[in-house]
Amino acid sequence: MTSLIAQSLTLLAQTGTNTGTLVPREKLTEVSKHFNEGLRYQLPWDFLLAGLGALIIAVAAVSLRRWWINRQDNPSPLVLYSAIARKAGLTWSDRFMLWRMARACNLSTPIALLLARGTLRHYARQYAANRSAMSRQRFSQRLSRIESTLFG
Repeated sequence: MTSLIAQSLTLLAQTGTNTGTLVPREKLTEVSKHFNEGLRYQLPWDFLLAGLGALIIAVAAVSLRRWWINRQDNPSPLVLYSAIARKAGLTWSDRFMLWRMARACNLSTPIALLLARGTLRHYARQYAANRSAMSRQRFSQRLSRIESTLFG
């Protein structure tokens, strides 16, 4: 193909375009220089970026799949607490109050409050000690309702 192009350029240099006049040699070298540059294959940037994007998505999908397969099926303590308290019949506000009480008493999880009446009373006294008298009275009423729901 290159020899065909070279022959065409030689003919063009000898005969001119349509007039039959000769084309100067300088013009011929300039045209051939730009013509050869156009023949080189250049990979378009959009193709490279699309390939890179596809590679990133593939790596993310493989990573997500590996995480999903290797993850632990243990629920978090808060999710477990919420499920147990809901099954025990506690309302959302009662569950929230026990969660606040557990946080105020520096418990790692509020599940401990659901296990025994003595544990619930101990941390309830500790929590109520920092409340006002009016707040303590309302807290005491709610606590007795929670105790009856949990422990009968």
